[in-house]
Amino acid sequence: MSYDDTFIKLPVLETNRLRLRQITKQDGKDCLEYINDYQVYRYWGLYDESTDTQGTKKPDPIGDLDHHYNEVLKEYQAGRELCWMMELKDSHKVIGEFVLYDFQLRKQADIGYRINSNYWGQGYAPEAGQAIIKAAFEYMDLERLQIRCFSVNLGSIRVAEKLNFRQEGYIKKGAILNVMTDYYIFGFLKEDYLKSIIPNSYITILP
Repeated sequence: MSYDDTFIKLPVLETNRLRLRQITKQDGKDCLEYINDYQVYRYWGLYDESTDTQGTKKPDPIGDLDHHYNEVLKEYQAGRELCWMMELKDSHKVIGEFVLYDFQLRKQADIGYRINSNYWGQGYAPEAGQAIIKAAFEYMDLERLQIRCFSVNLGSIRVAEKLNFRQEGYIKKGAILNVMTDYYIFGFLKEDYLKSIIPNSYITILP
């Protein structure tokens, strides 16, 4: 498997509790649960609450069940993003997603994640993140991963730390997608990953 292969067929990643896979049209209802959740999208870089003190500019909820499916596939087919749905093995419910995006020189990428708030605090994000890191470094041969977190998004910061990312800086009024905000930047190098790697027998990557 290689960098190019992942944009031909997204590999399926399996952990103890999760199956990480390509989106399907059947995921629409589950996806809208977290996409339309203010607790989630406020940190996704699409809505600038700092300029909307009255909350009058919040985006309208998305009702089209195919909306996210179409957006994810558009970015995937253009070679810009890899998005894995986080599906619970026991119930087959999609509870969130992990995204690799902003690829640079085929050696660097950012990681983004959003989880249905009903499943916060249960360790799903670190569990999925370990599988994404393994795929990025061992199969795609990336050399650097980074995570940018809103300075007030304490949950996302904790996930980055649990995944062994190192805080590298604090950016004042920097851009995260469509929002100018204060944010932390965390980095993780392949060389550090290989030095500290502990075999994760519970993570399986299926072609």
